[in-house]
This record gives sequence, C-alpha cells and structure tokens, in this order.
Amino acid sequence: MWLSVGEGMLAMVTIGLIQTFYVPYLNDLGASELAIGIGFGTYLLAMGIIQVGVPRMLSFAGTYKKLAIFGTAFQALFLIPFAAGEYLFPRSVVWFSIVMMIFASVGVGISTGAWADWMSYIVPRRIRGVYFGARTSLITLAQFLASVAAGLMLDHIGDVILVFMIIWLTASVARWIATGLLFFHYEPAEIHARPVRHISFADFVAQMHTHSYGRFILAYSITYFGAYFASPFFALYMLNDLRFSYFQYSCIQLIMPLMTALSLGLWGRISDRLGNIIPMRLAAVIILLLPACWLISGNFWYLLGLNILAGIGWGGFQLLTFNYSIGELPSGQRLAYISYMNAIASIFYFAGSALGGWVGPMLPQITAFQFHSIFLFSSVLRLPACLMFRMLPADKPAETKLTALEKFFFEPYRLFARESR
Repeated sequence: MWLSVGEGMLAMVTIGLIQTFYVPYLNDLGASELAIGIGFGTYLLAMGIIQVGVPRMLSFAGTYKKLAIFGTAFQALFLIPFAAGEYLFPRSVVWFSIVMMIFASVGVGISTGAWADWMSYIVPRRIRGVYFGARTSLITLAQFLASVAAGLMLDHIGDVILVFMIIWLTASVARWIATGLLFFHYEPAEIHARPVRHISFADFVAQMHTHSYGRFILAYSITYFGAYFASPFFALYMLNDLRFSYFQYSCIQLIMPLMTALSLGLWGRISDRLGNIIPMRLAAVIILLLPACWLISGNFWYLLGLNILAGIGWGGFQLLTFNYSIGELPSGQRLAYISYMNAIASIFYFAGSALGGWVGPMLPQITAFQFHSIFLFSSVLRLPACLMFRMLPADKPAETKLTALEKFFFEPYRLFARESR
C-alpha cells in the first residue's frame, strides 16, 4: 500500500502534465478548435475503449503485475516520439502528436482497470475511503508541484516548443521509474484462484438498465459528457481570450487538484460513514453549477476561487465513484465491470469533446466571449445526470444515522419536509 503511494506520485507527474498542458501544447502548435476537440477526445476514447479487452489481456498475462507493467511502459515509450514531434514531422506535427498521444493513452487504459481491481484485493474495505483519500492527496501534490514548475518554465524560457519537449520527456522518465516500482508490488497468489464470471461487453451493455450499477454508469458517463463538452476550451479561454500567462493558467488549473488533495481526507471519512451515493449526489450538484459560474467574471482571483470549489466537488466525485465501483461489485466480476464502465464512459468523453469542438463555435453568442455559450451549455448537459444520481439506491450502512449537519448538506429536502409538516 505504501509502495503504491510512491508509484502513484510518479505516475501522477506524467498524467498531471498531460492533463494540464496537452491542450495548450496543441494550441501553440496552431491546432484548430475542432482539432483540439478531436485530439483531446481521442485521447480519452482510446484510454477507455482498450479496456474492453483488459479482462482477456489479464488471462493472457497471468498476473495483474505483468499487465500493469506492460501498460505503463507502453505509455512511457510513446511519450518519447510525442515529445519530439515538432522536430520529426514539422509540417504535420498536430496530427502526429494526436496519434502518438492516442497510443500513449492506450497504455494508460491497459493499466488502469488492472490496477483498480488489483488494489481492491490489497486495501481492506473498512479503510478504503481513508486510504484512497490520503493516497490521492499525496499524488495530487506531486502533480501540482510538477505542473507549477512546468508553467514557470513556459513563461520564462523563450523557446516554448523546446520547453514542451522537456516537459514531455520528463513525463516519460517519471513513468519509466513508476513502471520500475511496479516490479516490487505485492500480488497475492490466491487472487487468481478465485472464481471469475465471464460476461461479454455486448451482454453487459444489454443488461445495464436492469441493475443499479448500470444506471450508475449511465449517470457517470453523462456527467463527463457534459464536462468534456467544455473541458478543452477552458484553457483556450484563459490563454487566448483572457490573455493569462502560463503561470496564471497553471495556478488556476492546479488549484483544483490541490484542493482535491486537501479535501479528500474529509470525503474519504464521509464515504466510510455514509456510503458513496449520498455524498455523490452533493458532488454532482456542485459539478452541475461550475461551468455556468465562469460567465460571471474573467477576473483571475475569481476564477482561482471558483476552481477551489471545483477541486472540492470533482475530488469528491472521483473518489466516491471509484470507491463505489470497487465496493459494489463482487470480486469475480469487478475487473470486467470496471473495464466496461471505463470503455462506455470514454465514448461519452469523446462525444462530448468532439461535439464541443464542432458545435461549440456555432452556438448563439450570449456575451462578448463565444466560449461562454459552450460553458453554459455544458451545465445544461450535466443536469440529467444530476437527477439520475438522485434515483440510485443509497449504499449507507444500515446502522448509520445522519446528524443534523449531515442532513443539511446531503439530504436537505428531509429538513424542509419536516418543517412543512
């Protein structure tokens, strides 16, 4: 468990640099909004679609360790030509970079599902909220420090493309070291002696509407469909319209994971006490309101404060959905179901991102900035998911009774109902 924290910090340096600077990199290469939407969307799509085959890959690899090592090494390998794209193919660097990032994301997808199922056998259920909250806090801190350093380099070194190459090579090196740490991870031999129930992806999709986990996947996917409709364009809005420096952009982007790190301990304790669905509903409401709030002001300090709230909301949502996924499913089905969930969600990721790049510029302009229309529509797209989370059955332990403060935040309608009586 401790080794996974160190490996995760190095892995998050890589993932965090990609999440923070992939879109600005494409922007500096001169990519169009449609190309950026497709590039960002295909990165997410490939990461998810490959997971349909992860259960079969595990059968071939034999152990979680081998599969996870293959996936992380695959990502680290393709980040090398991605870093050198401007020098290898200067005339078609945008599309070459998109293709290389697709291959790198395939590696992430291979390792993600295997790692999640692997850790479900390692971390005792009674402390999953606290452990994954603490782990995510530490790996997010690593992401924050790496990305701030990268933002300062981009602002203070004249050759931006050279700096980006250094950033991507750093991401590759961090991933190679993290891959090396995986060799020392513990994997109990009895894991693979447990019975596994095989279910095809087609059967899984056909049965989704019949169980609560399938409805959860749909709500989860719609949330991210709305989010990724606007997600690539926050960076363009800050860099192109508001003319923020890379350091200002990095601060606004990274206050979110920093607040995630600071709030995850609380979310973890709430998860262990109240289950995952009840607090997930609150996180979904916060997420619903966030993009519309970008229309209020373009002030740096306002947006910094808004992303503090975003870090708290998204941090809770990600932790709670992860805990729900590994806790709701029996061990023989967990890997397949989590892999299939990520595959389905990735289709929504890509659809949201590509649709935003295609339709977004054509939306009616409601303010001086076209991106505001995209942000507002993103909030509208998240509303159905917010309502769907309300219909999922709560997984709160039977003996737990909510305090008055917990009812105020998580079930306020009960207070109002009592007052009306």
